[in-house]
Amino acid sequence: MAALILVVPSIALTPPAAALQRLAPSGPGFAVVENFLPGNAVASLKEDVAALRRESRFSVAGVGEASTKRVANDIRVCEQCFLFPRVKHGGGGHQGARTMLYSVLDELRVALQRSTGEPLDALLTEGLYAAYPSGGFYRRHIDSYANTPQALRKFSYLLYCNDQWQPADGGCLRIHTDGGGELAPAGAAPSFVDVQPRAGTLVLFRSDVPHEVLDTSASRLAMVGWFNAPPEGSSERRTLIAGLAAALVVGGGAKTLLGGGGK
Repeated sequence: MAALILVVPSIALTPPAAALQRLAPSGPGFAVVENFLPGNAVASLKEDVAALRRESRFSVAGVGEASTKRVANDIRVCEQCFLFPRVKHGGGGHQGARTMLYSVLDELRVALQRSTGEPLDALLTEGLYAAYPSGGFYRRHIDSYANTPQALRKFSYLLYCNDQWQPADGGCLRIHTDGGGELAPAGAAPSFVDVQPRAGTLVLFRSDVPHEVLDTSASRLAMVGWFNAPPEGSSERRTLIAGLAAALVVGGGAKTLLGGGGK
């Protein structure tokens, strides 16, 4: 099959300032930008996914931290393919698409840092493709847990790649706004925002915001990940970077440095 020709946008893809301001401490903590990625960019990401599948790079997604990750089909049904750290996962697939994607994410990280004042470490960006089959889901959870390496996660991001998505396809991202965390507060009335996973849509939210993927009735694809704060102290940063290097010698089942996920 001939490779898809990718035209990299000539200008940086940056969300509107009003969207980024929603991520500031005084904002609601999430933002949705429809039509963020143009159609040719979405098509290229799907070509990348198809190539990575041919290379057997996808695996069943688990839950929990990297060291204790387990498959839990009552919590999550999904397949994933890691794209970070770049030193390990930057090869294979559709290289034009990946070059574009890394560039877009770098620009997004810089824009978030500038808008929110949160320092974000470029070397610790995480990301993966999350592919949900018909019948897939991911129950309510958060992406950042105190007293774990995942506490470095400040912002979660999603880029959807579902052309011609219909409401009957299911798989909306539900962002919970009830003030709770992994669980809703006792006695709280349901409060949430559902985001349709349409191709080109960008979703950003603080990583401690609870969310879930509702049951799907069709295949659902997203590129998801996290922007991380710099570790405190140079020694901890060196330890994490050493972990990135160590990932190079781990087999194909290696996970991200801070743990898996997917939206």
